[in-house]
Amino acid sequence: MARSARDPWRDGAAPHLPARTGTLPPVCLLPGDPARVDLAAAVLDGFEIVGHNREFRLGTGCLDGTRIAVCSTGIGGPSAEIAVVELARLGVTTVLRTGGMGALRARIAPGSVCAVTRAVPGGGAAAPYAGDDDEGDDRHAADPEVLRRLGAEAASLGIGLTEVAVASADSYYLGQGRPLAGYERTAAARYEELRALGVDGVDMETETVLAVGRAMGLRAGAVLVAHANRATDAWLEDYEPAQLAMLRLAAHTARSLSPDAGESS
Repeated sequence: MARSARDPWRDGAAPHLPARTGTLPPVCLLPGDPARVDLAAAVLDGFEIVGHNREFRLGTGCLDGTRIAVCSTGIGGPSAEIAVVELARLGVTTVLRTGGMGALRARIAPGSVCAVTRAVPGGGAAAPYAGDDDEGDDRHAADPEVLRRLGAEAASLGIGLTEVAVASADSYYLGQGRPLAGYERTAAARYEELRALGVDGVDMETETVLAVGRAMGLRAGAVLVAHANRATDAWLEDYEPAQLAMLRLAAHTARSLSPDAGESS
């Protein structure tokens, strides 16, 4: 059967993610970097890679008998949109972004684990999913139950958790106020613009995950590690310990959110 250009799925197989309808567990963690998918083996039992296509690396494992998926989204909103839409159509019901952000407030030290409450609208990939005007910023808010479970699991695990609001930028350099030769004033103005939004950090995918997830009927949230602080110009060189703490928290939260919690794989 030939694929349709309008909807290029075939026999339940997604056009980008390496999976078929009905083969994934209901909760999926979403790191950006494909290489970080493999870190899940440190917190999930029996973790194995299902497949890898382009920037999308997909694996599954278990925590306390509950099966959990992990799928990379690549860099930025466009690839994150593809991942969330296809995961929804594959049968996933909850997505939790697990990534990094640059903190914009001096009080958020590099290495801090942060739960996102909301993302400020502004990214191109999220714009078509904004919904009706009367919905306001709801499309860009984390699911309340995901936030509640993140807080409860962090307290249980002894992991410090800071609630933050973020802006998601489509650009890594000038769009996040990083100076380039000849564009120093543009970069400085953009940095001040980000700070004026009243957000605590900047990343590239959270807005898309929240907006697209909600539009697709998913529970969506995000837990991020501050890998840098723009206010203090600090950069976290040894990122892995904080990543593993965040991933541990995300896995326990995913287990608690799963309708299959307690069932064997």
